[in-house]
Amino acid sequence: MKNTTTHTATLDAEPQTQQTANPPRSIEAAREGLRAFAQHYDYDVSYLEALMDASPEAFFAFEAAMGASRFQKAAPTELLAIVKIAALRTEDCGPCTELAIKMGREAGIPDAIMRGALHGGKGLSPEHLDVYQFAHAVTTNEEMDPDLLPRLESRWGREVMAELGVALVGARIYPTIKRALGYAKSCSLIPGLLA
Repeated sequence: MKNTTTHTATLDAEPQTQQTANPPRSIEAAREGLRAFAQHYDYDVSYLEALMDASPEAFFAFEAAMGASRFQKAAPTELLAIVKIAALRTEDCGPCTELAIKMGREAGIPDAIMRGALHGGKGLSPEHLDVYQFAHAVTTNEEMDPDLLPRLESRWGREVMAELGVALVGARIYPTIKRALGYAKSCSLIPGLLA
């Protein structure tokens, strides 16, 4: 991985170092990557292509943030799937939710777990229900049971909880940019998601 270092001055004239890993690839390479992703998952990436066409710089800035939705080090894959599906349901983005389910299946997540996350936690084990309730409370800005976060941290650890938080942020960026660009489609328009 190639790293480049740039220095920028702040108002107080102290230099700051900014690390950039792998400078942006060409717009053509980015477009090819999007099309391969679209074909693999049968997913409409027209909103990302519209962003790319409107402002390649804005696209590359968005692309840098996309890593948040893919980051995984310590968190079990099924927990990441639960929080992403919960977040996407809250955002009411049908195509994004459908994509999360396809990716969950590809990762070997049982349909029962994804169905539970899709349907408000119904049928989830107590430990998975806690994760769903955490994700739902965070994404809806509702008051969380005061025992929930300590219980989750005790069970999974701070590192896993940090990853779940990053996954929540990462999942929500897609519906947000879709809405901002006029490409949003409600979950109600996608029939039969894990019916």
